Amino acid sequence: MKKILLIIAVLFISINTSYAQIDKDVITQKSEAFSKKLDNVATVVLVSDDSDKVVVATGYANQLDEKSAKSKNLFEIGSASKMFTAISVLQLIEQGKLSLDTPISKFYKDEKIKNLANFKGENHWNDVTVAMLLNHTSGFIDYLNVYGDDEKSMKMYAIKGKVYSFNEIISLAVDHGDANFAPGEKFKYSNTGYILLGDIIGKVSGVNWKDYVQEHILDVAGMKHTYFGSTISKKHKKHVIQGYFKGQPSFMPATLAGSAGELISNVKDLEKFLKAWQGGKLFQKEETLEMQRTKGFNSMYEETDTLKYGYGVTLIGGFYGHNGQTFGFQSSVFYNPEKKKANVIVVNSANADAILLFLDLEGLSLF
Repeated sequence: MKKILLIIAVLFISINTSYAQIDKDVITQKSEAFSKKLDNVATVVLVSDDSDKVVVATGYANQLDEKSAKSKNLFEIGSASKMFTAISVLQLIEQGKLSLDTPISKFYKDEKIKNLANFKGENHWNDVTVAMLLNHTSGFIDYLNVYGDDEKSMKMYAIKGKVYSFNEIISLAVDHGDANFAPGEKFKYSNTGYILLGDIIGKVSGVNWKDYVQEHILDVAGMKHTYFGSTISKKHKKHVIQGYFKGQPSFMPATLAGSAGELISNVKDLEKFLKAWQGGKLFQKEETLEMQRTKGFNSMYEETDTLKYGYGVTLIGGFYGHNGQTFGFQSSVFYNPEKKKANVIVVNSANADAILLFLDLEGLSLF
């Protein structure tokens, strides 16, 4: 009997030791080093599993007055917003209102928008599906990266008070030439596809994509401190810290990012999202989440098969999530369902490479 009790005790210790791998000292040390290397940019990190949670805030929320960053600070999360758009689409697929194979030509008859699919003298508009928008295989020009230079893009697009319409954003892509390739041929990241998905959500659900995301994702996950950049109130906007580009204060019109990247949040709300999403609370069927975890993936880089992109989700080392960037912020939002481990990082610098800190904390490598 004593031997059995001893074995149970050893197992108990071993189980708890495995959960105790979240080391606050290590996270703090690496977060501080990351922040200081970039002139004390605000860096907020949350790492949690079923038994432990560590939240570390370091650096300055505002470089001018050297005000310290706090865990409750709000950050633009950029392309991590794509997860919310993609989940909305998959919810509509569950409801039978869409399918992955639905051609987007079903929703658009306008001639100009069809030019997104021009390639080598042919138009492939009728061949583009919802799935191709979700996993960046449409070939569409990325309107946000047509210049290949963030600084030039800022000069062109960062206009105070500017409100970008859907048609304007589509024109930004169309006016820069043909598609990168015929639909389905390969992977190439395209914000344009997610602007289309946001519009399709509105057409199919009958409500604006922001209202849809609010009701079906934010409210369900209990995210009370997550907002849309284009509609955030003055009361809550004052909690959004200053963003920076190359050490200088920067600005990005929220409507320029739209359904491809305009969400604003903090680390604790993003943890709630990850747990609700990967816990199956955002879908009616278990197979929908399983499909998103296993289907539609393509390698993001030719040099490595380590980092893959699927239906609105990035996969690396067992972690599912997304990183993001605006003209003044970066984010890294990931969850490992096997370890039940969340890793959320937000930074108020467009040059900070938040995903590198995530990889360092989790002992992962892209190559």
